[in-house]
Amino acid sequence: MTRTAFILSLAFATGCGGAAMHEVSLINKSPRPITEVYVYPTGSSNQGASKGTLAPEGTMKLKVKAGNVDVLAVSAKVKIDDTQSETRRASQTLELKAPVSLVFHDSNQTPPGLDKHGTIGVSFQVIPEAEPPAQPEEAGAPPIGQ
Repeated sequence: MTRTAFILSLAFATGCGGAAMHEVSLINKSPRPITEVYVYPTGSSNQGASKGTLAPEGTMKLKVKAGNVDVLAVSAKVKIDDTQSETRRASQTLELKAPVSLVFHDSNQTPPGLDKHGTIGVSFQVIPEAEPPAQPEEAGAPPIGQ
């Protein structure tokens, strides 16, 4: 075999043996910036470096190797009250076989378009706010509805 033929056959063999790459669109429909985004093989002990940030309504496109991947998004801190804040995280495991759009949103909202083929919602868990305590009824006043 000539050297040129060997190089061409080696290039062909290595080019055809790799996993396909698919486009992953990330869309932030939460009201907060997403400060970190990780996409890494499922089961990996290393999630790698963050792929970037996403402002509210921001988008990002990534090329990701086909297969099972985990996606993790970390939002900016949220003020709970005068003394508490939290950093919300949203994650999803998916089998990447085709291009996909991941829509990050709060669990108490449903952005339009989540029902589209190839679109997956990834929720930041939001604990519903507690309702204020009921006010005591005035003495002597009949209860409402009587």
